[in-house]
Amino acid sequence: MIVLKRCLSTASNVKSSSQIPLNSIKSALLLVRQPIVTPDLTKFEEVYYNYQEELERRLMWTFPQYYYFKKGSLSERRFVKAQKGPVSKQPGVFFQKGIPDIVHNRERRSKQEIIIPKEEYDESSSMSDFNRPVVPNSRITEADKTNNVKSLERKLPRTLHLLIKDEKLGWKLPSFELSEKDKLLHRNAEAGMRNLGGESINTWTVSRKPTAVLKYLSNKLVDSKENSEGLVREFIIKSHILSGEFSPKDIEYAWLTKEEIKDKVSKEYYEATEFLFSRV
Repeated sequence: MIVLKRCLSTASNVKSSSQIPLNSIKSALLLVRQPIVTPDLTKFEEVYYNYQEELERRLMWTFPQYYYFKKGSLSERRFVKAQKGPVSKQPGVFFQKGIPDIVHNRERRSKQEIIIPKEEYDESSSMSDFNRPVVPNSRITEADKTNNVKSLERKLPRTLHLLIKDEKLGWKLPSFELSEKDKLLHRNAEAGMRNLGGESINTWTVSRKPTAVLKYLSNKLVDSKENSEGLVREFIIKSHILSGEFSPKDIEYAWLTKEEIKDKVSKEYYEATEFLFSRV
């Protein structure tokens, strides 16, 4: 019998999975509510888009009134009457911005504003009537006015993240102990979220792979390179809420933006998880 020796190998210092207790492994959930409306524009963006719109309207073709309205018809007279009309060239009058350049009842050096003749609006008429007044909803909701951090209807242009208040660790991402040895991390996080917040919540897990891992020792956050005995590893799984509501019974929670999270959690926790939170 020939005995082979491991001459060119070193002994492994890594513990096998059977030596790591289940209660030292947790799966946390980074649950995100995506923005519902477009982001708020900065002052520079407002000026830029306004300039582009004004330039586009100025260079656009003159409205072909003669094509849409028969000459001498009642509809043409109503349309012409509704228009403001440019200031025409007058003899003996000095124009500070230059002599008007008018073609087809339009000052070609500026944008053309078309006014559609209004008709009496009948509430019983079809909802497809183009004269129906359209009133957009406010971007500021009732939850914003009352500062209700438990509502998903707040901060519509921003990304919200779910945080819960732990009795020992304070405000943090919701985490759940691994219930079974062979259970996947993302499955454990999804099941824990529904046990905590109810079955009415509908989520979508972005990836099975964790986006980050946090290490705790005696209920204190430690460096990611720490490998001492008694460590509790918390693997963070990213997920999006699609519909439903997170409604736990006996726990304090909040839907917060990145700036609000910084004021809520501890300094060490924010430094370890800052890159996970969206700036939008």
